[in-house]
Amino acid sequence: MNDSGKAIIMIESKADGEKSTHKHKGEWFRKERSLYIRYAESESTRAIVRYSPGELFLKRSGGVQSEQLFVPGQTRIGTYRSALTTFELETRTKSLSLQAKARGDAGAALPSMPPFTLDWRYELYVSEQLSGRFHIRLHLQEDHEA
Repeated sequence: MNDSGKAIIMIESKADGEKSTHKHKGEWFRKERSLYIRYAESESTRAIVRYSPGELFLKRSGGVQSEQLFVPGQTRIGTYRSALTTFELETRTKSLSLQAKARGDAGAALPSMPPFTLDWRYELYVSEQLSGRFHIRLHLQEDHEA
């Protein structure tokens, strides 16, 4: 059983009918009851995703800094900061799921190895105004070339 490794990360984002796909190289690891995924979004911005059963935390640092927490059926306040602006982000999470072929020990909530997919849907509010409805699929597979 692996608890870490190099990864290829495919992120598919749908926002109000618009779809985009991004591919990143990164790493994944398990620690206690959480699964972590780290990757560079751009040359100046790094991202880390922490998934625990029932919640997902996304943090960006570098040129853009943001924190968002997604908990199904709940509204959570996050932040966004860049060189030009700072504001609060409000996420209203509709769903969050993890699909994996391989699981850890019997009954474990986290996979012991890739591939796996995180899928979440949410509404994003900025200054109490609906900014968009999002559906994100993050698919992670082992990077055999690393």
